[in-house]
Amino acid sequence: MEILLKTGPVRMSGYALKLRRVTNAAFRKFYKEKKVDPKLVNQFLTDLNKNLYGILVEKYNIPKDVIINIQLVLDLNDTSISIKDFDLAVYNKDEILSNNLTKEFKQLIKIEI
Repeated sequence: MEILLKTGPVRMSGYALKLRRVTNAAFRKFYKEKKVDPKLVNQFLTDLNKNLYGILVEKYNIPKDVIINIQLVLDLNDTSISIKDFDLAVYNKDEILSNNLTKEFKQLIKIEI
């Protein structure tokens, strides 16, 4: 069975908590029906977060205030969870564009006031 998980845009510093919440919400029905062991999901999330941290922080030094978006397609079997597809988007602030837009908007406000 395939399960789609989307964190939505989230700060780098909070991706692990958001991913855990999204996953537990998606699996809530399976927990109630006893189709999946919560320990299995917890171990999957622990391994996933450890791997993501290794890449995002240790390898690429992504700052805590950067916005990321994670999408996962999971394949759920009786005894295992595996990742079928994965997408990670990193949104970095563009200082020049932000400054230009701020300046233009301030000018626009002054004209309209």
